[in-house]
Amino acid sequence: MVDGIVTMGGDGTIHLAIQHLVGTDLFLGHVPFGTGNDIARALGLGTTWESGVERLLPALEEPEPTALDVMKITGSHGTRYGLAVLSAGLDAIVNKAANGYRWPHGHARYLRAIIAKLPGYSPRTYRVDVGGRTNTGDALLVAVANLSSFGGGLTISPESDGEDGVLELILAKPLSLPEFLSVFPKLYKGRHLEADSVHQYRTDSVVIDTVGEGVTAMVDGEEVGPLPVTVTVLPRSLRFLC
Repeated sequence: MVDGIVTMGGDGTIHLAIQHLVGTDLFLGHVPFGTGNDIARALGLGTTWESGVERLLPALEEPEPTALDVMKITGSHGTRYGLAVLSAGLDAIVNKAANGYRWPHGHARYLRAIIAKLPGYSPRTYRVDVGGRTNTGDALLVAVANLSSFGGGLTISPESDGEDGVLELILAKPLSLPEFLSVFPKLYKGRHLEADSVHQYRTDSVVIDTVGEGVTAMVDGEEVGPLPVTVTVLPRSLRFLC
């Protein structure tokens, strides 16, 4: 009899596994060995394989999985599940670029992608529906968070914990380069939410679309598909050893 599975890798490895585990009785255990390891970081597993094994082995002796919320993402791609953060702005473009680099390792890969993509990036116009209310406007960053971080340790949504049955929508208005350089360092501690240009909304469902040029959404560091997408929380639908 199989009670669960254990993966070793990064956020993308977890993402692949949960596509088959959401809504089942099987649990997921994980040993971090990836680039960003944001899911492992948020769930207290550490960011190295040594710390992951140290925490996993005792948990496997008498498994008591935590029931985590999951994001259900629907659109022209079909249905996908996400655990950490869905990106649909500059954040998605940076994520996609970082996936194409072979160096450097870890968070520095995302910094390289930001340096490469930010200067030529033009904010898109988005149509966002939250709670039946639709708003249209330009944005630099658009993210939906179930867990707290992405990009190898950027705390995009410090209030997200994965067990509260809600999601956090983070929107950042277009910024000049000096404004961006002022706000970006605050992401490491989650203090960017103090900026007037950044807004957070708590919701159980959100629809994100663009006006004009399309954008490809990313989740858990992996490509999902083009906007529009509908993101809905599925409370306590994944059993995770954390």
